[in-house]
Amino acid sequence: MSKSYLTVAGETEIRFEIKRSEFIATVAHVENGDEAEELVRRVRKRYSDATHNCYAYIADERGNETRFSDDGEPGGTAGQPMLEVLKKRGLMRTAAVVTRYFGGIKLGAGGLVSAYAESVSRAADASVKVRMTECAKISFTCAYPDHPVLEQALARYGAKKGETVYDENVTSHWWVERDKTDEAIALIGAQSSGRVRAEIAAIGYEAL
Repeated sequence: MSKSYLTVAGETEIRFEIKRSEFIATVAHVENGDEAEELVRRVRKRYSDATHNCYAYIADERGNETRFSDDGEPGGTAGQPMLEVLKKRGLMRTAAVVTRYFGGIKLGAGGLVSAYAESVSRAADASVKVRMTECAKISFTCAYPDHPVLEQALARYGAKKGETVYDENVTSHWWVERDKTDEAIALIGAQSSGRVRAEIAAIGYEAL
C-alpha cells in the first residue's frame, strides 16, 4: 500500500477568549521547516503587539522534523501542548501559531496548557483536512486521436490529471499511487495498442 499522511489545506485562523485573554490560533499547511518558520514570522509581524506568539510544527510527512516555542510563557505550558495536539491528530506538514493578548487574569500552568491545546484543537477542527498519498507522476506523448481514449482510461483507473501540453502531439502528465505505477503504465500501453509508452517523471505526494 502506498504511504500517505494527513495534513490541513491552506491556512485557518480562529479567535476566542478565556478569562479576558484573547487567543488567536493559526493552523496552516507547510511543505518544510522553512515554510513553517516563515508562517511564524508572518504571524508575529501581523500581531506584533501581542503578549505572546507561541508555535509548534511538524514539517515532514513522518513526524521527525518538529519544533516548538513557548515565546515567554512558562516552560512547557504552550509549545509542547500545541505540538502534542498535532501529533495526536496525526497532522503532518502542519504548523500552528497561537497568539495571546493577556487580559489581566493569570491562568496558571494548567490553565495555560489547556488554553493553548484548545486553541490548536479549535483551529484544526475548523480547517479542511487533506489525505496526501505517495504517488508517481507518469508522463507520455501521444497523437491527438489516442489522447481522449487514454485520458478516459486513466480517469476510470483513479489517476489524477496533471499538466497537458498540446503541440504537434499531446504530452500528458498523470499522478497515480506509487504501488499502482506499473499497472498504470501497462494500461497506457494496452489502451494505445502499444503505440504509447509512459515513463515515471517524478515521485511525490498528491491529494488524489
